[in-house]
Amino acid sequence: MNRIKTMLRDGQPSFGAIVTIPSVQVVQVLAGAGLDWVIIDMEHGPIDLGAAHAMIAASGGTQLVPFVRVAWTHAWQAKPVLDLGALGVCFPMINDAA
Repeated sequence: MNRIKTMLRDGQPSFGAIVTIPSVQVVQVLAGAGLDWVIIDMEHGPIDLGAAHAMIAASGGTQLVPFVRVAWTHAWQAKPVLDLGALGVCFPMINDAA
């Protein structure tokens, strides 16, 4: 379940971090610190699908909601990370609604 959707709907603030290094341990520390979400950044860091999968799995069983920032604005890039268990996708370089 994506509890961030509920928090947004209810007007509650949420707190998180962007991770640019491929580290399961960093995700575990963030989850233990009580953050609400993490963005696993595949655009600006050396995180590949294998590392992203391990990092998403590291959030399992915690309140931390894993999102992934993909490398570009191609819609096909969302499918692999959603298949890995990400609960949301951030697309870079979005400047307007179109």
